[in-house]
Amino acid sequence: MGPASKRAREKAEEAEVRKRMALPQQLEPGAVVLYWDGWRGIVHDAFEALDSYWLADEESGEVIRDESGEIIAFKSAELQVVAPPPKLQGKNPYAPAVGVFVLGTASQMMRVLEHFGPPDPTKRTEPQELLAIPCHLCDPGSLLRTAREGVNPATLKLAQDQRPDLHVALRAYHLRHAVEQCSALLRLEDYFCLAGVTVPYSEEEIQAGVDKDEKKWRRSVANQLDVCVTAYGQKGEETTLFEAAQQSLGKSCGMCLSEVLWQEAAQSCIRKSLGVPELPLHFADSMNAKIYVLVLPEDASITEEGGILAFHEAFGSDYANLGLEADAEGDGADDTGKVGASATGPPATGAPEDRSEGHQDKTVSQWEAEQDKFADQPKLPPGWIRITSRNTGKTYFYNKETQESSFEFPLPEGWVKQVSKSTGKTYYFHARRKFSTFVRPTE
Repeated sequence: MGPASKRAREKAEEAEVRKRMALPQQLEPGAVVLYWDGWRGIVHDAFEALDSYWLADEESGEVIRDESGEIIAFKSAELQVVAPPPKLQGKNPYAPAVGVFVLGTASQMMRVLEHFGPPDPTKRTEPQELLAIPCHLCDPGSLLRTAREGVNPATLKLAQDQRPDLHVALRAYHLRHAVEQCSALLRLEDYFCLAGVTVPYSEEEIQAGVDKDEKKWRRSVANQLDVCVTAYGQKGEETTLFEAAQQSLGKSCGMCLSEVLWQEAAQSCIRKSLGVPELPLHFADSMNAKIYVLVLPEDASITEEGGILAFHEAFGSDYANLGLEADAEGDGADDTGKVGASATGPPATGAPEDRSEGHQDKTVSQWEAEQDKFADQPKLPPGWIRITSRNTGKTYFYNKETQESSFEFPLPEGWVKQVSKSTGKTYYFHARRKFSTFVRPTE
């Protein structure tokens, strides 16, 4: 055997040893590994079925990315386990602590996708990076099988050919865990779960197909857009799980839900109206993260300010009044009445006996005509009116233009509330003054 053949065999043996040293069962989130030329990292996400792993830098904790900012997916053969993941009370400290699982109608979720920008294989935001699998929830059994099987091989090859720098399995991975927890309960016929976005063809690329079959195939691939939202986050030292969930939705997806839509009473009412009262308000996934399950009502209004897509309750709806009443009763407690505030058990099914209480027995015009009785109170910004609940006697504020309801006094004219996409924190911005602050403005 010549020197060249001997060296080739030695390299092959070394590669096999490295592969054996990095078995999938060892490459769990939190494991310390060596990669490339002795660099040390920590396994951030593990996708064993695809032999694909995301690493975080051991010192900074930041996910390792390439020069273009895309997350690098490593193979097990490229990694050497230095230390197994820590076992602290049976929990992995590197796993996400909280997540959000949002269900909505096709039109609502397509609006979310439009908010992210046109599906462009050359420019994507993170929620659009990943491949989709069909996610219609009217057939949970079929969905579960699809999730277990993973991404369609033909679509996977297409994505790898067009965007080899993109990881393609994260949403399918999280979706599988979500569906395994909720599969028997997901019967929302017009509702969907977002698992990601397929790498699609543009109309020009479709027409450029060499024959009819290729054009048809390219069009079918372009139409494989899941309608969805998922987000994961970590709990900070000064934040609750509920606050971390809200921040993760803003940071990962550039969207937010009104306080009313987060209320347990409102979510329970929405579920009952859809015929799925048993759909959990929250569950724990396989990584022991607490997942808040939110259902968007069909009549929710949508506004966009400062790059954030906001969903609000519809004026006069049953769930809106229940949410506002729950908010009033929970004054002084950050998580009281919020989705997932209770540690265990199904969503509350009880509700006030008289749902006509509140303001739905009057029109907006009628309430406008009664604003004189609030003349001794601070003046509201344009578009806002005061409404008094006959059930509790509490006064809240309603915006005629955005259909937003809140117990908080409206922001002064010119100010908007925004959520930072980079940090998930709430701040306030005045466009004319070009000034922003984390402190709620009063003038």
